[in-house]
Amino acid sequence: MSQLAALCAVTSFLWLAYNLEHHQTIERPRVSAILVFIVAAGACYLAGFCAAWLPGPNGRFDDEPGPLKGARTPLPRKPRRFFLPGLVACVVVRLELFHRVSLDLQCSQPGVEAFLPLLILLYELMPGRRTRLRTSDDDETDPDDPGLTIFEALGIWFSESKSSLTIGILLLSWGAYLASSQPLRSTFFCSSHDGRYLVIFFQWLGLFLDATIAILLWRVLAWTRTTKLRLRALSSILLASSLGTVFLTYSSSVLMPANPVAHRFKGIGSLYLFDVVIDGLVLSAFLISTSLLAIEGSPLSIVGIISFLSGLLLAVNQTRLTGTWENPSPSSTYISLLLICVGFMFFVYANNIRTVVLVPRALVVFLLFVLVITASIYTPISANHVFDTHPLSKQIYDARVEADRWLIHASSSDSLQAAVREYRERHDGRDPPPNFDKWYNFAKERHSVIIDHFAQMQKDLSPFWGISPSKIREDVRRAAENPDMALLKIQNGKAEHNLPPANPHKSVMDKLVELIEVFVEHLPDMELAINMAERPRVLAPWRDIQRFTKAGRRRRVTKLLPTATDASRGEMPIPQLAVHDTITGGWDSTSVTALREMTALTCPAGTKGRSGAHWDIRDICTTCIRPHSNGQYLGDWSLSQELCHQSDLLCLHSYYMTPPDLPPTQELLPVFSMAKTDSYSDILIPLFRIAKGPKPTTEGFGMKWKTLFWRGKVDRRNSAPELLRGGHQERLVHTVNNATGSDMTTLVLPVSGNGGKFVYERVPTARLNALLPMDIAFSNYSACKAPSDGGCAALAGEFQTKPDAEPLRHQYVLVMDTDSGPARDFAAVLSSNSVPFYATIFKHWYSERMMPWVHFVPIDLRFHALHSTLAYFVGIHEGKDNPESNGKGIQIVGRQDNAQWIADQGRIWASKALRREDVEIYWFRVLLEWGRITSDDRDQLGYVL
Repeated sequence: MSQLAALCAVTSFLWLAYNLEHHQTIERPRVSAILVFIVAAGACYLAGFCAAWLPGPNGRFDDEPGPLKGARTPLPRKPRRFFLPGLVACVVVRLELFHRVSLDLQCSQPGVEAFLPLLILLYELMPGRRTRLRTSDDDETDPDDPGLTIFEALGIWFSESKSSLTIGILLLSWGAYLASSQPLRSTFFCSSHDGRYLVIFFQWLGLFLDATIAILLWRVLAWTRTTKLRLRALSSILLASSLGTVFLTYSSSVLMPANPVAHRFKGIGSLYLFDVVIDGLVLSAFLISTSLLAIEGSPLSIVGIISFLSGLLLAVNQTRLTGTWENPSPSSTYISLLLICVGFMFFVYANNIRTVVLVPRALVVFLLFVLVITASIYTPISANHVFDTHPLSKQIYDARVEADRWLIHASSSDSLQAAVREYRERHDGRDPPPNFDKWYNFAKERHSVIIDHFAQMQKDLSPFWGISPSKIREDVRRAAENPDMALLKIQNGKAEHNLPPANPHKSVMDKLVELIEVFVEHLPDMELAINMAERPRVLAPWRDIQRFTKAGRRRRVTKLLPTATDASRGEMPIPQLAVHDTITGGWDSTSVTALREMTALTCPAGTKGRSGAHWDIRDICTTCIRPHSNGQYLGDWSLSQELCHQSDLLCLHSYYMTPPDLPPTQELLPVFSMAKTDSYSDILIPLFRIAKGPKPTTEGFGMKWKTLFWRGKVDRRNSAPELLRGGHQERLVHTVNNATGSDMTTLVLPVSGNGGKFVYERVPTARLNALLPMDIAFSNYSACKAPSDGGCAALAGEFQTKPDAEPLRHQYVLVMDTDSGPARDFAAVLSSNSVPFYATIFKHWYSERMMPWVHFVPIDLRFHALHSTLAYFVGIHEGKDNPESNGKGIQIVGRQDNAQWIADQGRIWASKALRREDVEIYWFRVLLEWGRITSDDRDQLGYVL
């Protein structure tokens, strides 16, 4: 049982360390700490009733040798009266320090926690501390016996010498620090106004409090007479700590009052409560198991084992990544692994630990020797791994092949019969909608290159097959009553909308009606709710979408749904919206936290995005990048726009950091929008926006400036610190213009003296900014509107601002989303002779027909590969006389021909697939589909040859 207690202590700690970040409890640190402590206190109290089955004094297994008994220390001095309140105060202050550090985590120093064993060792080495007790085997051996062999004397030195224990802890702590201080830093930046040194001071103060808490808790629990009393004391400490946190939270709210924005969303309360209960139970398991082991040794034993396992897991993982873009510098990784292994060997012998959890000490030492030998062989081999070709050259070639295959798949039908057959195969056996032959002839007459592939349209419309037509028609009217919505009505071969002349969006709807009139005679009667705002509107939970989609796949689905009389299909007058209704409405505003929580519900259970929380904004989430990347570069562009496997984007994109003026609905309503992220359930349609975009140019690619250009305008009402330091536009400008000396970027460099070979290396970001031709800045940054918001104004002053200029005069144009919606200029840049560098999370009606690395260059919004991607096209020629080159200049031959090919392919494809005719074809098809979905006899409707 003692062995199981040790195993429980280790596993529960590792679970908390690696899973707590993905729980919603991290979003509300104070409230969550209170609730988690209450749950843990209750669990500890209830565990006291099972004390007879637990190890410890007066327990059932009191005589069983424990895993840490070899390191027994004498009973500490009796705790004083102030120890218990002091312990509670330390816990409360420690929680508050954690909250303070997490607010500015980007300014913190990674790896500080690795020195916790060293602080506890200093306590044990303090004058007045009693000498460690040896086991009975050691007592039988006299260290002054002249007959001792050198190995016996060395064994006694290992088990008794404070020097050996100190060496072991020093090596272990230093190795764990090296292993945990090497993560790739995120572009979420720490400004000069954030108080970096204060944050680091809070980290070290918190570390001292951790050591104090461990020592005080050990001294208090070691003097409890029975296991039951020990658990009851632990429960009291947790409950008192939660009450102290309540008092501190209440005092903070009184001194610094705030008015949180109210919000309404479905299901998130139960999910948060589930996380609280799970975290509370795991915390109680950790505390119960460690308290049961406390009498067998000092806190150093369990802290040392946990530090060893945590550091070893990090070091092994980094060794596995040696030679990749995530770990191009293997030397420090190997040293950290070596220090951890050697340090722990010293530690287990100096602390006389006979069994590490469930593994005998001799076996542990043997396995560590094997691990060090394996790493000594594996690390240099992986570190010398080189690429025969540049990764982007292969990526572009594979993209060309995939684009050719996709085009064949998208336009395989050469006749109406083939198109009908393809439709049935791609729509679960369902016949095409009525007048499909009219659409096919319409598309063929306009020379459409896309005939069969409308996967996005199918995905958008599929859930509505699970809703009765009468309910859909009712929902259309309800949705159209909301602000910034228009109602498009098609009846008796005529299209009209309900926007009054004074409405600012009337011209957009007029053009839409004009476009539909080309084929309106072939359309059935229907109504559509059109979203005129830039933000999408429907954030329906994943379980609802799945339920409706599965219901829609069943045969005769209308028979499975309740029938309703249809009163909305008659001659009803089209409702008119007042002018002010498009500006303000009756909906309440939504906070950023509420938006993230609502977005989390759109992800399947078990995914990263389901928690809606991402805590470690300081480091790049490499596990979020891998699913959609080929090494450092973005590979699967469509997958990169999905949020559920990369919850860190909630803290890296301004869209999820800016409260929406109009809150989204969590009910699946039929809303048609121009663009959306993958989380939304709006139906994508093409809309002509009246906006001043870049003017077309006739200059050839070679006649333009060899520069990556971007200008952004930020004029928002929100100036939250998180947005100012983590917004995608702010991070870009800061990375390119204000990179610090410690910022590093991974680059693919040719191997010196070995032509055609490449390897990953880290280069200072500031050095690359000076070598690469980039013109990136804000043209206007007026985000700080509050006169009293001096911190925001000071930080905004650090951003680079330049006059606006014509982007299409440059060979490379970066296109990014705005704070409130998608990028606006992508189609214009695509149609020019420039190469679009496209960074977005939004999808449009044409997104599925755009091929990355063929029509544009995809850029991950973390910007970890921006410099390396640009360097591939433009090249770098750095002289050896550069002081920063250390006599070794960077020499990269640019692939200008590949850049010009992408620019040409994008322009040619835009002239084939993004024409006005293609917009008409898309509208024609989506309206045929929608007309059938809203018809009462939709299961009998279909085009049959």
